[in-house]
Amino acid sequence: MDEKDVILAKYGDAEAIEKVFLRYKTDILRNSKSLFIKGGDIDDLLQEGYIGLMKAIKSYDQSREVCFSTFANLCIKRQIITAVKSSNSNKNQKLNTSIIGDKEVNLDDLAQYSKPSLTFYSPEDILLGKELVEELGEFLNKTLTPLEKKVFLYTCKQYRYNEIAEILNEPSKKIDNAIQRVRKKVLGYLAEYTKG
Repeated sequence: MDEKDVILAKYGDAEAIEKVFLRYKTDILRNSKSLFIKGGDIDDLLQEGYIGLMKAIKSYDQSREVCFSTFANLCIKRQIITAVKSSNSNKNQKLNTSIIGDKEVNLDDLAQYSKPSLTFYSPEDILLGKELVEELGEFLNKTLTPLEKKVFLYTCKQYRYNEIAEILNEPSKKIDNAIQRVRKKVLGYLAEYTKG
């Protein structure tokens, strides 16, 4: 495939678009294989990759001294990452399913609004929420082990457990166990807090 195909694709030539799509199919697969969209599947990521490729075709300027393959890969990667971030943006705001006492509670079912406005909360509610965050922070600082603190920090930054294991040079199972212990401590604290 040469730049002539890219130019023809830019102006809507279906055969040229198909050639470009076939050429970049493996790049799209490579960019999407380690990611996921919450509630979606691999086809959703592939579709985002093709959208990124189409954007690259439409906005490519051959007068600039950048080869199309570099530009296309950047557009593909950005489109996929943007889609993933958008779909997972609230993933650490609530635990999807929690166990409080013997009862399993799906917190997503309890939430009526994904991004509620502050106007739904009274000043007292806001103050109590800030107080809870501060007290939970103090509790975690006192009760988490040094490893659990590091794992918690990376989890809050939305790293996956296998990425945390690599960063901390620890076995994945050890990191997964640490995440489960932190989760149990947080849920225990929240259960006690709501009783009081």
